[in-house]
Amino acid sequence: MVRRPSWKSMIDHNAPLVLPSAGDALTARLIERAGFPAYQIGGFAMVAAMHAVPDIDLEQFGEKHARAREIVEASDLPVLIDGDDGYGDVKNVTRTVRSYEAIGASALFIEDQKPPKRCGHMPGKEVVASEFMEQKIRAAVAARDDPDFFLLARTDARQPHGPATR
Repeated sequence: MVRRPSWKSMIDHNAPLVLPSAGDALTARLIERAGFPAYQIGGFAMVAAMHAVPDIDLEQFGEKHARAREIVEASDLPVLIDGDDGYGDVKNVTRTVRSYEAIGASALFIEDQKPPKRCGHMPGKEVVASEFMEQKIRAAVAARDDPDFFLLARTDARQPHGPATR
């Protein structure tokens, strides 16, 4: 397997870190040839490339992981992968982290949406309780083998709950 630069080194040496999104292997290769230092595999781009529709929970872990593996294999660049909601509870988050790390991802983010998942910019989202999301984050941290495997957590709480106030 290719040893890609760590995500932390990408952040340290590329401010801001511009991440074009690859929905397929050809796009990942073109991003690399264009000289970007890293890229992302976002759910919107991937699902749009597969079905020409937004990411509205048509696929789950198996389909997205298989497609991500094809994309990662096409480029030696570090890659951030959209891990959706981790595809379930803490045991599913553990599987998601281990599986994406095993195919060479450099970073993974998970979000706090309830199923059915929707693109972050689409209306009608609901989020899980913060305590449940905290459990998923702890499971993700415990699941990674490489401490350089970068984990991010994202909230979609603004639309269902409004902006945070101080």
